[in-house]
Amino acid sequence: MSLRAKFIFLLSIVFLVVVANTFIIYVLDKQGQDKLEAVIHTHDVLDESEKLYNQITNAETGQRGYLLTQDLNYLEPYYTALEQVKQHFLAINKLTLNNPEQQNTLALIDELINKKLAELALTVTLVMQGTPYTLEEAKAIVLTDEGKQYMDQIRKHILLFQNTERATLEQQNADYQKNRVFITRFVTLQIPLMVILLVFCAFYINSKLFKPMKILIKNTKQLEKGIPAKMMTINSHDEIGYLFKRFIRMSNIINKRTSKLNFQVSHDHLTGVLNRTELEPELKHATRLCSEDNKLAVIFIDINKFKKLNDNYGHLIGDQVLIETAKRITSSVRADDGVYRYGGDEFVIAAHNIAKSSYVNAMLTHLIERFDSPFIFEQHTITVSLSIGVALAPDHSQDPQKLLKLADQAMYKAKHESKNGFHIYQNSD
Repeated sequence: MSLRAKFIFLLSIVFLVVVANTFIIYVLDKQGQDKLEAVIHTHDVLDESEKLYNQITNAETGQRGYLLTQDLNYLEPYYTALEQVKQHFLAINKLTLNNPEQQNTLALIDELINKKLAELALTVTLVMQGTPYTLEEAKAIVLTDEGKQYMDQIRKHILLFQNTERATLEQQNADYQKNRVFITRFVTLQIPLMVILLVFCAFYINSKLFKPMKILIKNTKQLEKGIPAKMMTINSHDEIGYLFKRFIRMSNIINKRTSKLNFQVSHDHLTGVLNRTELEPELKHATRLCSEDNKLAVIFIDINKFKKLNDNYGHLIGDQVLIETAKRITSSVRADDGVYRYGGDEFVIAAHNIAKSSYVNAMLTHLIERFDSPFIFEQHTITVSLSIGVALAPDHSQDPQKLLKLADQAMYKAKHESKNGFHIYQNSD
């Protein structure tokens, strides 16, 4: 066998090994993506089930408040919660269409929810009649504890539903981790084979070929560690040049897909800002670092009358309003401030390095001014306004959940009382 024949033979072996590895890694990576999507799907089911129960609780809270005070303001969160209950249940039902066992559990939950909501609606209707008899009848219904039994049953079945999903999630996480470990081991096992082939080829190739092969090995090791391959300029147009191009393409595909998945997990799919799951760890970290001279401002934002806007113009325009709102909020904050979509038409800003609380006023005034100009979509001119509440750390609290709660309270006060569109929480609130 001539040297040229041996050289072609060795290059063919190297090429086939790399292409085979590329294909296998591609297949394994695709499987990993499917497993990760399954994990995300199960997380969504758990999140929606928790929101469903919370909204039922909110509806009951609004009903009890109205029953005790006859204050019509309690009916707003009551009716809002009823609408959210429908939406979250439909979302869970859609997410579990392919799971007969969970669909059966959901059917039981749906039946209990309908009974619970019927009980709430009956008491609200009786109180609305405003007679002493109907008020006493409404209270008597509450005192029977029938509603509490419904809530206990709802919670029981939701917990059963969630436990099933958590068991599924645990298995999905284990499958995903096995996939990642297998890919790592597979890539690691290929190194000795590649080294042997390259060392053997070094006896037959000249210095012009040895140098690029050395670069390829270095970048392969970087890729194993998760470091993107560096751009390499290859002047040759033979098999080696083609091999390098395939390697770079493989690296780019893996890095792009990894980056895309990481982005999808941490960002809201509609607006592109960070999602709610990223907010809590950020606030935990920020509250540990804040001080009297370096405050953290948690800014809770709600779009006024967004439901009415959705009803009047449709959900497509509503989505465009959310996207444009996110853009205007993002463009109004500093580079190190975080913008998060908290849910629905609610956004949260985590503003760092606030020396004085008075600085927040200027920031919010600028933010509100950004909404002076109307939104224009498909020949519709829409005026959008915000209600904004603020809580400061460490002034008001250093507990992330409490800060969010206080900022939410301040936002509702701004919605109903403030003339300038925002309100900074006061200890007297």
